[in-house]
Amino acid sequence: MVKLQIKLSKPDDLTLLNNAASAMPFDIDLSSGWYVADAKSLVGLFGLEISEPIGVRLYTDQKQAQPFLEKIGKMIITH
Repeated sequence: MVKLQIKLSKPDDLTLLNNAASAMPFDIDLSSGWYVADAKSLVGLFGLEISEPIGVRLYTDQKQAQPFLEKIGKMIITH
């Protein structure tokens, strides 16, 4: 499992994130507070609080996750 945090700057980022997730063969969950959404569900993504950092869980290994991470690279929060 790969865990990270992202920050969505604008509502269009939801569509970009959804498209990237939908192209992946593994599950991806997003969490904002108590709310958890399937990243492949555009309707579910609209329940996220985009003004706060969002937790991301990729149910795969780092190597398989790389194409997804490259697509959302600008959203990833680095420490």
